[in-house]
Amino acid sequence: MPPRIPRLTIGRSSIFGLPISAPKQRICPICSLARASPRPSKRPRTSRFEQLRVRSQSQTTVPSTSLTDTLTPKACIDPRTNLRNALVDLQQDAASFVNISRLQLAIRGLEQEAGQETIRIGILGLADGGNSLKIAKELLRLLVVDPLKPEEEWERILINDPEGKPVLIKVGHNGTDEIGRRLVQELHVSSPLLNGHKLELLVLEMDPPGEPEMFTDAVMVPTMEIPTSSTGRYTPVTTPLHKAFIVADGLLGAVTLLKYPLGVDREIIGGAVDLPTGTPEEKAALPFRTVHVRLGTEALEAFRQSVDNALAYEKSWFASGIPEIQEWIKAGTAAADGGMKLPVLHLIQSLLEDTSGAIASEQTLRLNALLQAKVSSTDLQNLRRELSRWAERAHTELRDHLDIAFNGQRWRKLGWWKLFWRVDDVSMISTNILQQRFLTEAEKEVIFLSGRIAETGIIEELSSQGAPANWAYKPVLEKETEAQLGSEPPPPVLKDLVEPRDHLPVKLKLQPWPLHIPATRNYLAQETVPALQALAQKLVLQALSTSSLASVFAGLMYVSSVSTGLYECGAVAALGIVWSLRKMQGKWETARKFWEGEVREEGRKAVRGVESVVGDVLITSQPSLGGDAELQKAQEAVDRAEAALVASK
Repeated sequence: MPPRIPRLTIGRSSIFGLPISAPKQRICPICSLARASPRPSKRPRTSRFEQLRVRSQSQTTVPSTSLTDTLTPKACIDPRTNLRNALVDLQQDAASFVNISRLQLAIRGLEQEAGQETIRIGILGLADGGNSLKIAKELLRLLVVDPLKPEEEWERILINDPEGKPVLIKVGHNGTDEIGRRLVQELHVSSPLLNGHKLELLVLEMDPPGEPEMFTDAVMVPTMEIPTSSTGRYTPVTTPLHKAFIVADGLLGAVTLLKYPLGVDREIIGGAVDLPTGTPEEKAALPFRTVHVRLGTEALEAFRQSVDNALAYEKSWFASGIPEIQEWIKAGTAAADGGMKLPVLHLIQSLLEDTSGAIASEQTLRLNALLQAKVSSTDLQNLRRELSRWAERAHTELRDHLDIAFNGQRWRKLGWWKLFWRVDDVSMISTNILQQRFLTEAEKEVIFLSGRIAETGIIEELSSQGAPANWAYKPVLEKETEAQLGSEPPPPVLKDLVEPRDHLPVKLKLQPWPLHIPATRNYLAQETVPALQALAQKLVLQALSTSSLASVFAGLMYVSSVSTGLYECGAVAALGIVWSLRKMQGKWETARKFWEGEVREEGRKAVRGVESVVGDVLITSQPSLGGDAELQKAQEAVDRAEAALVASK
């Protein structure tokens, strides 16, 4: 209907002066009893002495909790206040998953009186060179205008804007400056149809994306470009809305509007195209509304020229389709007695649904990343089985190859009686045994096994968890006991007084496979072989020295004594030689057996070390879902807000 008809009812209410009853605040019975406690109107006059006595008692007595504080439980808080507090907690706990602009708009609405919330509606013109924005401003003018008044100043400001700046129209109230007076141009307008609805109508131009996931956020939180200086720079500012209405121009605008998902919720996001043609049946079949802005403008101008044109005005006004858009704007925005306005309720519900969806999407992404990084149990079982087989083959190789080496011809060349001419070959023969017979095949197989482990992706998981680059080589360190309070200090150790020195003169280059076998081989070759070489030379020198001394002593006995015969002197020399050779034989054979046992034992330690390190890698726990506490905290905040929303309805 034309805007003039409802004006009579508004005028009657103002004539009779009927006050609008404000919604009563909900107070629990206990709080009402505490507030309704009678207070004396006049205090009895007391003497100076009594005042001093009361003051002294108040200073010396511990203050007790008042009856009102004791009788005011937390449950007495208004459900609307509970909802606001829940949304504030949501802003803190789920800041990464909630639209802060829309959340702040909802919080501001809850801070207002119930049923008197300010509703912000956006009239959005498509970005097509300014045509749709011009039609949107003309449409906004027709929605708010009072046809009984002549053309007002705000109409000229709204229409005659060559730069196409955003304009905010506040209908029927002064309102709080939520967007800012310096950001957009504000116009305070009185409308006969919309004065009691506390509306803020924002008109601007935008180009929303066509993807359904991004369309709603872009339309409900449009971005305005505000000039910040005289140099032509602009700053984007987001303006959240309760409802949005998209306006397009002509057939091209209709084609563009068809790309957008307007059928999701037509009560929240609407759309209209300025199409002057088409029958009512054809217009009803379209997924959007059609308006004839020019026809509505002509009807308004004709009515302002003369009241006699009322019938023609009413006919043209309904034919233009503007009353339907007025009804869409008025839907749910009327003042309610103690209840929340529908646009505010829809905003909070949509906000909570979007936040829950964002949390679920983030949890799904993290779970997918976890499943992609997770190694299958079948691969782990195969690798563990292969590791057991490798350990068995390595122990077998160590036993058989060292038996062949220590029973071979080259090692027999180092017999005790051959040391006199082969003492310089001890180092060479021992090193060749280590290089050719000490776990050579096992070292190659463990390199291949490390490659298979790296292929499964376990190494990347260890690196992401902060593991060192040389994951496969962990030298054995002595465990240090932690000192506890009241315990005795540990006894002094000699190694604490000696400067530490690496047992390997030549450090190995770090490789992505276990280095226990080459490290053990280098240790045996550079630490034990030189000691064996030195012992062999020492024993040869001792044997020769003892034999020489015994021979010299026997010669002196033969020369110095007439009674001593050649046989006696020869016996003394033979005894010395035999004793020195026997001592040399015992020590050398013992050293050889000890070195053989040390090589076998170090080989077993190396195999066990490799098996332990690789086994630890294969039983490493899979990475957990990062940010579980954050997601759970955000979801709990959403649940509390949903419960508070249900309680506030």
